[in-house]
Amino acid sequence: MKEEKIIGIIPARYGSERFPGKVLYNFKGKTILQHVYENACSIKSLSEIYIATDSEKIVEVAKKFGAKTIITSPSCRTGSDRVAEASKKLKCSIVVDIQADEPFLPEEAVEKPLKIMLEDKKIYITTSATKIRKKEELYDSNTVKVVLDNKNFALYFSRSLIPFPRSYFLKKNQFLKNVIFYKHIGVYLYRKNFLMKFYKMESSPLEKIEKLEQLRVLENGYKIKVAIIEKDSPSVDTLSDIKKLY
Repeated sequence: MKEEKIIGIIPARYGSERFPGKVLYNFKGKTILQHVYENACSIKSLSEIYIATDSEKIVEVAKKFGAKTIITSPSCRTGSDRVAEASKKLKCSIVVDIQADEPFLPEEAVEKPLKIMLEDKKIYITTSATKIRKKEELYDSNTVKVVLDNKNFALYFSRSLIPFPRSYFLKKNQFLKNVIFYKHIGVYLYRKNFLMKFYKMESSPLEKIEKLEQLRVLENGYKIKVAIIEKDSPSVDTLSDIKKLY
């Protein structure tokens, strides 16, 4: 059986809407991007790691800590589109899209969905999720929630609270200890041939509304398998998120 070649690509842009330049923000002596890169390098299944960007500033910083970079178009619609563009000429069978704002992505967030993909050739995109443990994340639009079917395929992703437990909210908005909510972890594993197909799809209506690229997959009738992991992976969406990492 032919061995799969798996590469990791970190899409990094300088002009973040909520926190411009966040990937180059210094945290404990290193940029957020360097933390993400070094963390990705520790994931054993990845044979190569690249940073995909349209920013010369990011390229300069990345070279200083030894990262390989790929220049992409400034007009990429999403991180996954940037990853797709960057992977076009790379020889691989599976591409792991690692978000540039998750400096503590646990290894299981890649290894667990990868195991699912390697065991079932019919699965062309996987991702990870973990249980929401903090009440404030339920109502934080930067915390993306996901609901699953009975085989752990994603039914929907949203910045809103899903599912919405109406009966509980009639009782003074109490915290829901008996309801499990899942938080999406920022990593996608694509079979390269499907990633190229995704890249050619038009941006979908729900994707545009929620600003969540994975909805393009669901709206076009494809499935996303979700691996449930134990560890959380705090992301950096605002300056206040940096302070929470200390």
